[in-house]
Amino acid sequence: MGTSVVPVSAPGHERAMTAGEIEMARLVFGDAVDYSTVKVHNHGYWMFFGFQDKDTAVTPNGQMYFPKGIYREDYSADDIDFQQFFIHEMTHVWQYQLGYNVKLVRAPRPNMSYDYLLDETRLFHEYNMEAQGNMLADYFLVTFRDSQWRMNNVRYRATADIGAQLERALSQFLADRSSKDNLPRTTR
Repeated sequence: MGTSVVPVSAPGHERAMTAGEIEMARLVFGDAVDYSTVKVHNHGYWMFFGFQDKDTAVTPNGQMYFPKGIYREDYSADDIDFQQFFIHEMTHVWQYQLGYNVKLVRAPRPNMSYDYLLDETRLFHEYNMEAQGNMLADYFLVTFRDSQWRMNNVRYRATADIGAQLERALSQFLADRSSKDNLPRTTR
């Protein structure tokens, strides 16, 4: 018995990143991401068999899956909340492209914390994959959108030097965004 594989295209169900989305993502990830390979899907991820929450995007394989209610044709042209959301998901694209097994790490940990606590010594790689996503989304808001008050991490919304604190925690990432040394070394 033989097998065959036939590529099937579903117009309107996936797209490449827009020029605006690439420009926005480059602010954070520079050239560390191959943007030409990233697809943005207008549906949930098939593997969840309909169990993906309608307000939750997933990025298990270097492609982003946004259920219809939160899908946008161009996240860079939408409001800041959707831009921040997009940068969080782009973090998982970056992690995946550097060799981090996003699906394997995340799937057995449904309660992984998105929270991060900044201190004087902890660096980016010492945070889990979801905390990294929120940290980079918050860095994007503070640095490029002057919107500290909309940060994911509410404890820092009124912190006077939060930009400097984020830059310190992200210092190794900002010095070399393509380094695998920046990938999470923890799942907590």
